[in-house]
Amino acid sequence: MHIGHAIRVLRIQRKLTQEQLALDADMATSSVSRIENGLRQPSQKLLIKLANALDTTPSSLYAACEKGIVQNVTDVDTWSNHDDVIAAPETQILLRLFHELSNDNRKLLLEQVRLLHHWQNGKI
Repeated sequence: MHIGHAIRVLRIQRKLTQEQLALDADMATSSVSRIENGLRQPSQKLLIKLANALDTTPSSLYAACEKGIVQNVTDVDTWSNHDDVIAAPETQILLRLFHELSNDNRKLLLEQVRLLHHWQNGKI
């Protein structure tokens, strides 16, 4: 899932139109549309504006994407309380960088992390 999908789901859950979200985030409606449709990746500055307008955090949006928590509008409440898990600045940086990788590179990195985790826990 791309971050635009999480933004769309949360916008709909908050009963906002793209126009209202764009106004609240001080950006063009066409930019919101392109982000939601996965045609544009928001800059960190834009993502912060969108998250603030949606009354959430960028880290919550990234977490929803990475964990696949948000599949539809009704799932939003299940991921809105994950801020404490990903509040550390290092974790936010990792999530942002991970999200910017290609799907193939994400898979490779996840496999490496799983191997490291198994090694650390004496399973290898």
